[in-house]
Amino acid sequence: MNLLGRDVPVRALLERIESRLQLRGLREAPSADEGVADEVEPRVDPLSFNLGALEEHADPTRPLPLHTHRGGVGQLVVVAKWAFRKTCQVFINEALARQRLFNGHVRDSYAQLSAEVLRLRAEVAALKAEKAPASKAKRTPRKRAR
Repeated sequence: MNLLGRDVPVRALLERIESRLQLRGLREAPSADEGVADEVEPRVDPLSFNLGALEEHADPTRPLPLHTHRGGVGQLVVVAKWAFRKTCQVFINEALARQRLFNGHVRDSYAQLSAEVLRLRAEVAALKAEKAPASKAKRTPRKRAR
């Protein structure tokens, strides 16, 4: 791949991105048989993707993985975060209880709206299918009687 006049090795770039995601705890280590795919990923349905993301992150009291990008002193920051979570988790849960309920309502509302959108899409497709043969019949030219 050529980017700004420089040749960029795609595989090395993807491997570097994967390693940074793994360091941050955002991606698990790939298995031995899993390589970097050259194929295009399938299209993701935004409705189901967003619903899955809402379900995954609905509980604000569930902590994200502890990590740091700092060297040396960064480990002290991780230990301080860990100690804070262990000692204050009860207060965190209490403070975020209402947010957890709200997130559940948002998730349920989004699911209902997504189902309604899918139903309306099917209805529109059916109406378009009905209208298409009728409009073709109207366009057929008639022979004039002499």
